[in-house]
Amino acid sequence: MEKFSVQKGSIEDLDLLTRHRLMMWKDIYPEKTESVEATENITRDWIRKKILNNELTSFIVRDSNGSIAGSGCILIKEDQPRPTSSHLDYPYLLSMYTEKNYRGRGVGSMIVNEAIEWSKKHGYDRITLHASKDGKPLYVKFGFRETNEMRLELV
Repeated sequence: MEKFSVQKGSIEDLDLLTRHRLMMWKDIYPEKTESVEATENITRDWIRKKILNNELTSFIVRDSNGSIAGSGCILIKEDQPRPTSSHLDYPYLLSMYTEKNYRGRGVGSMIVNEAIEWSKKHGYDRITLHASKDGKPLYVKFGFRETNEMRLELV
C-alpha cells in the first residue's frame, strides 16, 4: 500500500492551491470550464490575501515520492452571535481536490481528518462546508450532516 503524508501548506503553495481550486470547480461544473478559467487571477489573489492574513490554512497530501496527491483548505469565516456557539468565527472546509490518479486511495480522508484535528486544536466547536454530490459520502463518513441552508440566485 502506498504511503501518503499530509503537511500544512504555505504561501509557496499558492499556484498549487489556485490550480486545485479551479480543478475542483471544473469537476463540479464541467460545462462551465471557460467561466472557471476566467476566475484564475481573482482566485489566486483571493487565496494569497487569505493566506497572508492568516485566514486560510491549507493541507497538502504527497505520496512517498513527493508528488502532489491532493489538497484542501480551512477558511476562517466570521460568524454572528448565536446560542449554539460561543465563537464569532468558524472554520469552513473548502477547495478539496484530489488528483485524478490518486482518487479512491484515502487522500480526501487524510485532508478532512487533518482539518478536523486542526480545528479542534484551535478550540473550534464546528466545521462547515458545502459538499458536491460526489464529495458528500466522504463528509458523511466523518459525521458531517446536512443543514437547512436556503439560497436565492439573483442572477
